[in-house]
Amino acid sequence: MGIWGRLRYRVEASYREARTDALRQANEAVPASLRLSAEDFGGRREQDPAAGQHVGEDRARYLPAAEAEALLVPGGDGRQSLRLVGSGGGLDLAAPDGRLVDGDTQALPHIGIFAFHAVGTGDEDTARPSTFHAGQPVGLRREPDEHDPHAVALTTGSPARTFGHVPRQHARPVAERLDRGQHLVALVTHAGTSPPRVLITTPHLLAQLRRE
Repeated sequence: MGIWGRLRYRVEASYREARTDALRQANEAVPASLRLSAEDFGGRREQDPAAGQHVGEDRARYLPAAEAEALLVPGGDGRQSLRLVGSGGGLDLAAPDGRLVDGDTQALPHIGIFAFHAVGTGDEDTARPSTFHAGQPVGLRREPDEHDPHAVALTTGSPARTFGHVPRQHARPVAERLDRGQHLVALVTHAGTSPPRVLITTPHLLAQLRRE
């Protein structure tokens, strides 16, 4: 990854974090009676291309945050109840009742599921929406340097070409898993955006998510 790609990666990540912090601070500044709850705040925010899925458009299709996080506790057989389902031309996480789970649900990374829009695109032609399809496997490649020791590139094709990177809020836990030798897999969940949305998890958990 060249110096300009890394600079763009860091600037995009910093911008998203600053915007989220500013929105939360503004919410806290209004009188308590007018303040949005954590659930409402998540549901009414602008669509953030690095955060959750497109929850602002039809909140009724999505589980409230508290219900979603409770659902992530494995059942007695140790299996997750979530599934990957077709939704809006892509793939979304869904509960047994069919309601969708926002990819920004805070508990998802704790169970080993990382869902996000790629950031810091590499090859612009490679990152075009027409290049991908939902369910397409993509590669993971560590790219540590003095500026970002946790950088993880997303690649496609042979030879592998970088089309984006794991956003900063997920890069460290993903990088640490890779550095420990843990096998992770990644796939495109929504291809109609540029850059695409990606999901990273273990092969075992992905098999559970894909079960019929």
